[in-house]
Amino acid sequence: MLFQVNYSTRASGMAQENEASAKRALALFSKWSPPAGMEIKSFYARADGRGGTLVIEANDVAVLAEGPAKFGAVNEFEIVPILDITEAIPIYSEAVAWADSIA
Repeated sequence: MLFQVNYSTRASGMAQENEASAKRALALFSKWSPPAGMEIKSFYARADGRGGTLVIEANDVAVLAEGPAKFGAVNEFEIVPILDITEAIPIYSEAVAWADSIA
């Protein structure tokens, strides 16, 4: 399955605390590698430096807990299952047809 993982930095302290948190996040990330069972399809950072987004493929939902478990102190996460648009459109079309069939 494909998942979109959005993350944003937890910057809620004084400037020095936020700087220390950013340094810690970079130190953690420099030692991180994707766990077995997770394939990163794309990985982008926001241009404003406040987070980023990944598209990953994983067949085991437990693999998705790894990122928030290791980086939850410095980042907030949103993990959303996604479909290729060519798969989604027929599903949406069928749903519209179904709703139209109900009087």
